[in-house]
Amino acid sequence: MAFQYRRTSMTMMDMNFKYCHKIMKKHSKSFSYAFDLLPEDQRKAVWAIYAVCRKIDDSIDVYGDIQFLNQIKEDIQSIEKYPYEHHHFQSDRRIMMALQHVAQHKNIAFQSFYNLIDTVYKDQHFTMFETDAELFGYCYGVAGTVGEVLTPILSDHETHQTYDVARRLGESLQLINILRDVGEDFDNERVYFSKQRLKQYEVDIAEVYQNGVNNHYIDLWEYYAAIAEKDFQDVMDQIKVFSIEAQPIIELAARIYIEILDEVRQANYTLHERVFVDKRKKAKLFHEINSKYHRI
Repeated sequence: MAFQYRRTSMTMMDMNFKYCHKIMKKHSKSFSYAFDLLPEDQRKAVWAIYAVCRKIDDSIDVYGDIQFLNQIKEDIQSIEKYPYEHHHFQSDRRIMMALQHVAQHKNIAFQSFYNLIDTVYKDQHFTMFETDAELFGYCYGVAGTVGEVLTPILSDHETHQTYDVARRLGESLQLINILRDVGEDFDNERVYFSKQRLKQYEVDIAEVYQNGVNNHYIDLWEYYAAIAEKDFQDVMDQIKVFSIEAQPIIELAARIYIEILDEVRQANYTLHERVFVDKRKKAKLFHEINSKYHRI
């Protein structure tokens, strides 16, 4: 049964959710474009969860504030232990009040929040991954966890399969982020491709950044792109684990993201420009999926 929010003209809780929505629209236009099409209660829950995850990410990357990250964790723990009690939240009161409201109606996978927080803690002292296993573990920590947290919102009955599919989708989208942002990450003194794979393909990212893309780099990039595309297809093959309302929305979000890979290819794998999927292509995908499901 779908959960219902009390509807008034503009309650304080409505304002909290609106605040979360602004955060999502600012930081992920693709996610907002897709998930804003969900029924009201579901999209509000997605806004709240996205805002929490964004604050966790930004606590170190943007604010450089470990205390703020600790406060976020303590606030989430308070909601988990006492979802119906009044709390004096320490981090971002509006986001936490929205999350608490969601937690009163849905079984939130709180451990996934903590796994995300642990990954952000470790990311303070970034070192290159030795193996792909470490890279994929990172993708789980920063994005597979988000898929897990969203699972109760996007499915009618959470099962092991549902969590697994949502987790794999999150990991795939994170790998796409990495493939899109190679140059930007290098500017920030980060290389996410594993040392194992860089050595195998004889790639030095610093050299590619300075001298331009070569065939070795393209082969390496396409190796990882093939993994992301396979995971994407596996998720699409199991899309029915999600609720009827969520299926077209998830497919739209995922297809917008997978389109990023072709944008990188069309830009000749550049490390000096961030590519994006323009509004025209998003609209085209929307109409394709709308025709498929007949009801977005």
